[in-house]
Amino acid sequence: MISQRNAVVVLCFLVVLMQQIHFGKSRPQDTSKASKQEAERRQDVELTKETQIGDAKVYGLIHNKSEDKDAVQEKEDIHSKILTMFDNVQQKIVNLFNPGAVVDKATAKDYETNPIEDYEALRLGIVNAVDFFAKQINNALNKPRELFRKANKKFTKTLNDYGTKLIGLE
Repeated sequence: MISQRNAVVVLCFLVVLMQQIHFGKSRPQDTSKASKQEAERRQDVELTKETQIGDAKVYGLIHNKSEDKDAVQEKEDIHSKILTMFDNVQQKIVNLFNPGAVVDKATAKDYETNPIEDYEALRLGIVNAVDFFAKQINNALNKPRELFRKANKKFTKTLNDYGTKLIGLE
């Protein structure tokens, strides 16, 4: 029994020793790993926070507060710049030859005001002037017709008078 107890104690000691070697003080932790682990821990905490949206509680909304300061800004190389330039040129050509619908280009100002109202006085002046000239032309053309009708009535009356005298009705 004592040998079994000694064997168990030795095995426990070896397990503890192996854990210390593998996870412990024999290899110092990298500080960047520690900061990454800390950032991951903060993200996990952020996921467990609750946010009130209306009457409902929503869990796991991540806010846009970036705490990772180790990110390196990406730079565009020459090939990417050339492709971006070609994309921009193609987009300009497409926009030039495929204009949008007329309805999409109308603004609120186009719907609010009537452009004819701006020129109402001018429009009324032109209409009144044309009406005046039309009446003058109609009067000028009607004068000879009225004169002819009057002359025709006088001539007919004169002929009727001569006819009655010839026949002897008068």
